[in-house]
Amino acid sequence: MNFVRLLMELCGEEKGYVAILYSDKSEYALNLAKSKLEKIILDTRLIIRGIYKGKVISLYKNGKIAIKDVDRKEAENILKDLLS
Repeated sequence: MNFVRLLMELCGEEKGYVAILYSDKSEYALNLAKSKLEKIILDTRLIIRGIYKGKVISLYKNGKIAIKDVDRKEAENILKDLLS
């Protein structure tokens, strides 16, 4: 996970985690993660949302990856898979 600068829990009612990527590596990391999504359900200028291993993954062009309905360990494993 050498692309991830910080991993933090989502606030609010939704459970999940958001990874903040290193800015100098974020474009490459987001493209890599996008290529591994099983299904893309939204693709706009600012966000790409898709499904990976049954989880909703949101890729933000500002260098963030959000994963919903996971605990920290599962988020770390999914990020490892998406970014390797």
